[in-house]
Amino acid sequence: MKILIVDDELVSRTKLKLIMENFGQSKSVEHGKEVIAEFHHAHYINEPFNLIMLDINLPEMDGIRVLSEIRRAEKYLTIPKDDTAKILMVTSYGDKNRIVACIRAGCDDYIVKPFDNDLIRQKLDKLGIIDIPTTLALEDDDIKSPIPTGTSLLVEEIYSFLNGKEIRLPSLPRIRAKFREMISTGAVFQQISDLLKRDVAISVELIRMSNSAYYRGVKKNESLEQAISRLGYAATEQLVNEMIDRDFFTLKNKKYRSLIEQVWRHSLACAYAAETTSNFIGQKFSGDLFSMGMLHDIGKLALLQIIADIERRGNSKKKISSAKLVNTINDHHCFFGARILAKWKYAKGHVHCVQYHGSLELEEEEIPPELVVIHFANLVAKSIGYDFSADPQADIDIDLENAESALLLKLTPPQIIEIRARVVEEMKASAALF
Repeated sequence: MKILIVDDELVSRTKLKLIMENFGQSKSVEHGKEVIAEFHHAHYINEPFNLIMLDINLPEMDGIRVLSEIRRAEKYLTIPKDDTAKILMVTSYGDKNRIVACIRAGCDDYIVKPFDNDLIRQKLDKLGIIDIPTTLALEDDDIKSPIPTGTSLLVEEIYSFLNGKEIRLPSLPRIRAKFREMISTGAVFQQISDLLKRDVAISVELIRMSNSAYYRGVKKNESLEQAISRLGYAATEQLVNEMIDRDFFTLKNKKYRSLIEQVWRHSLACAYAAETTSNFIGQKFSGDLFSMGMLHDIGKLALLQIIADIERRGNSKKKISSAKLVNTINDHHCFFGARILAKWKYAKGHVHCVQYHGSLELEEEEIPPELVVIHFANLVAKSIGYDFSADPQADIDIDLENAESALLLKLTPPQIIEIRARVVEEMKASAALF
């Protein structure tokens, strides 16, 4: 299916393009006159648009006039009614008269901003438009992991959710104030980047957005710095403001909030450990180790969101205990995390670090050095006390010196002690974000 997205607002246009990638091949434009030109060109080459997402409030030529022009052109071209484009108007107005005018001009339905994935799916479903079926299988043969057999009903629900829902992750509680303070005081690029890269949700979303069809360049972005550079300062500010204003059930529920905070702290400690370890080794790596460390447990954060939503909607027959929750997530987070990053088109290095950071059981003759560092960094974070557990007070005993990754990296005992000490200091400096 061919889709045309029309919106002069960058954030809405980009958000729509990401959502509509699930339904077909999409193209986006900013102005009404461009729509008319695209419409006629598509018919000239015999590849007409099946769906047009049309914002009402456009400069120079508003959406209602564009809609009228399209319907008039379809009559002139004698296009059968069943073959005319489905047109969904997008508006931030609650003005009944404008909506009525759109319906009279021939739109098929309308949607009011702010919108989300679920709302658009519902609207398109009413129009008989369904998304492209997705599965957990990956196109990359190098990333292998069979779907676990004998899974529980809860895990089956999670798989179903992953294939049909958009996953949104919560940001650090105090990053909103810090970010807006930086913007108001005119902070430079590097200061803003250093702040935002310490948040898992913001990192994953901005990197993902920068690699989307709308922004994608020749090479995939792997670090937050690269993502912000490609998106631009203004778009980054708009996107971050939208992310940090989201309301999350998991942050209101004491059980989930406690576990999410454990994942936040562990991920950040792992990122610092990975970056510090790479400095000791003095070796060049193909990927950004800080972002790999931040995202290595993305599966845990995503699963917490999914399970919380399942429980909140009453889909599970009974409440899920913290112990069962932690066990389920520990058992499946590598598999789910790898699938999520692969679905979001992350580089293979990131996907491998998510899937194999706990075991180094990668089916390759030589294990990538980035994965070895993340494996070691993961252990360092746990050894300091940052772990994901139903009992966060439980003692953690890890022999770092004899860990497989430490031996592969040829780290000496004094180096390991220094790496741990530096991570502890970095975490103390970041405490104000939690």
